[in-house]
Amino acid sequence: MALATAGLALQSTDAVMTIGLAASAVTLVLILLGYLGLHLRAQTRDQAASAGVADFIAKDGTPSFIVTTDRQILYRNQAAEVQFGELNAETLARALQAHFSNPVGLLYRLQSRATASGNAREEVITRKGPVRISVHQLTNERFLWRIDPVPARDGPRSSQEGVALPMVMVGRSGAILFMNDAARTLVGHRVKSLDRLFNSLPLTPGAVTELSTSEGSRQVLVAEIDAGANRRVLYLLPPPDEIISPSELGWETFQDLPVPLIKLGPDGTVLAFNRMAAKLLGVSLRREAHLSQLMEGLGRSISDWLDDSLAGRLVQKSEFLRLTRTDREIFVQVSLNRISEPGEAALIAVLQDATELKSLEAQFVQSQKMQAIGQLAGGVAHDFNNLLTAISGHCDLLLLRHDQGDPDFSDLVQINQNANRAAALVGQLLAFSRKQTLRPETLDMRDTLADLTHLLNRLVGEKVTLTLSHDPVLAPIRADKRQLEQVLMNLVVNARDAMPAGGEIRIVTEVTTLDHPLERDRVSVPAGRFVTVQVNDDGTGIPRDKLQKIFEPFFTTKRTGEGTGLGLSTAYGIVKQTGGFIFVDSEVGRGTSFTLYFPVLEGQPTTVSRAVVSSPDKGPPPRADGVILLVEDEAPVRAFASRALRLRGYTVLEAESAEAALKTLEDKDLDIDVFVTDVVMPGMDGPSWVRQALKQRPDVRVVFVSGYAEDNFGEEQSKIPNSVFLPKPFSLTDLTNTVHNQLH
Repeated sequence: MALATAGLALQSTDAVMTIGLAASAVTLVLILLGYLGLHLRAQTRDQAASAGVADFIAKDGTPSFIVTTDRQILYRNQAAEVQFGELNAETLARALQAHFSNPVGLLYRLQSRATASGNAREEVITRKGPVRISVHQLTNERFLWRIDPVPARDGPRSSQEGVALPMVMVGRSGAILFMNDAARTLVGHRVKSLDRLFNSLPLTPGAVTELSTSEGSRQVLVAEIDAGANRRVLYLLPPPDEIISPSELGWETFQDLPVPLIKLGPDGTVLAFNRMAAKLLGVSLRREAHLSQLMEGLGRSISDWLDDSLAGRLVQKSEFLRLTRTDREIFVQVSLNRISEPGEAALIAVLQDATELKSLEAQFVQSQKMQAIGQLAGGVAHDFNNLLTAISGHCDLLLLRHDQGDPDFSDLVQINQNANRAAALVGQLLAFSRKQTLRPETLDMRDTLADLTHLLNRLVGEKVTLTLSHDPVLAPIRADKRQLEQVLMNLVVNARDAMPAGGEIRIVTEVTTLDHPLERDRVSVPAGRFVTVQVNDDGTGIPRDKLQKIFEPFFTTKRTGEGTGLGLSTAYGIVKQTGGFIFVDSEVGRGTSFTLYFPVLEGQPTTVSRAVVSSPDKGPPPRADGVILLVEDEAPVRAFASRALRLRGYTVLEAESAEAALKTLEDKDLDIDVFVTDVVMPGMDGPSWVRQALKQRPDVRVVFVSGYAEDNFGEEQSKIPNSVFLPKPFSLTDLTNTVHNQLH
């Protein structure tokens, strides 16, 4: 019984659901039929309205169109077919394109206004004269367009009024948008730009100007009217019959002066200007413009400056300002002079183009800044090298007492390795400041690149291909191989980063002969033979505004965290210190090319002696005897060097200054074998006290050590016999090997 009851309940539920779905379907069908009915009714109403308007305008003499919202032509009257032709034109813009310069923009603008207010109209100058185009909204979907010629003035005219004045409409860039029949008759042909119409530009309204016609030049008086939307109308009038004297002509006397002049009112409004001023300031210079709209960068209010000039309170007669031109950057030197005219005082601004002067000033400031940064880098590197010498030196002393099985050995090795990394960073600072100690040697770029190719291929990865092309006869150069490899690696890595999707890096070497000095990027490359190395890529390129900054320290085009900005500045410093030149060419989206110039080695140069340090695999020298005078003002460095030399069996006498060393040498019975001295110390420097000491002890050998570059005192060292140079930071083995080589 229960099952039967449940079955009946389910059947009744299904029946209810079926009835509900059927009712919903019927409702949707009714709604759809209602919507279609309304749509058909609206369409019928629109068609009826259009049909009624079409019947009304069919015989109208004014060209008329009925179009949709997307400007598809539904109907055109007979006048439209006669005047605009193209019966197969589907859109209104297509039908009007032969008569209007830009029908799409005009139609969109008027239709938008008609949609908002119901109608709109505008007078437009066409190739066949001015017309009035109007639009009326018939329904939500349809518009009526009418094109009426502008009616001529009624009433009697004199013979003079019947003659149209030559008129030219000019756009913002100087393009001629329209010439009436009188202007075309005067000129003899259609002209498209002002420079083809007038012999001298810019134009001065109210002045007599030479007009270029098909029959030769003729003089016209130019009158100008603002036509809105950055357009202006020029009327070409007959010149005055009488010759006006310069005194009567007034400001026009200065039009042809080769000096830019602007006449200003007391409030800074431009009253007049000559042609040179208009040429310098561009289209922004016009009457009634304020001086603050034309120039900027005074540092105070232009009005205050003008008030001080009028009152005679100016101490400085001229100011440097930047023009507000958007096409290029121009600086001007402006001098204000007060003049008196009937009624009120005025100012004459005398302008001088100071762009080149400001550019030279910017270069000088940049040079001073780079020199200051270079000096700072050199000083920091010197002090840092002393610290690294003490750190790595005492680490070497600890390593002597710990073998590889000692638990502290790995920690000491880490300290030593990180000290060497810090020394490499100091080398970058010195390279940027061009005060790095270089080890020049004779190099063949083919051999150098061959040794470096394997490492470069690992650096570029799998997506980038590295290709090398060499001159068959490549001359040798003189450079530091290790530093040159650093430059090449940096350029290749930058090229790789510029091609994230992969590409090709091309390194090309060749011998280039310059018959004349090469002037480029404010640098003069002397005539002669050079080995050039080009590193080319097809990457993203460098924007033009950043090309002049890429060699500055800490400037990088990479994102934050991807570059330090020291790479190219270091490369620049190494190349310049080697005596070479580096240039860059780049185009956004096309790639970048770095070109390095190195002078060809014509002969074997003479060099000052340097410390020859044994390679690490030979180990420290054997124990030896000898007396060493160690002169070092940094106590940690002196302590390390003293212990290192004593461990090798030398007797070490210490001095903290040059004066203390000379005091020690006053003992005639003291026998010294080697002087080990710092170069830069408070008071007397290393070379000075050594020269004085060698007068009494000429056979003593000398080891100079310094955290500065050897170039700072290379000539001084070359005058001291039996002397070598050991740069900081140096290791225990470097120091002991150098002293051993000097003694033996």
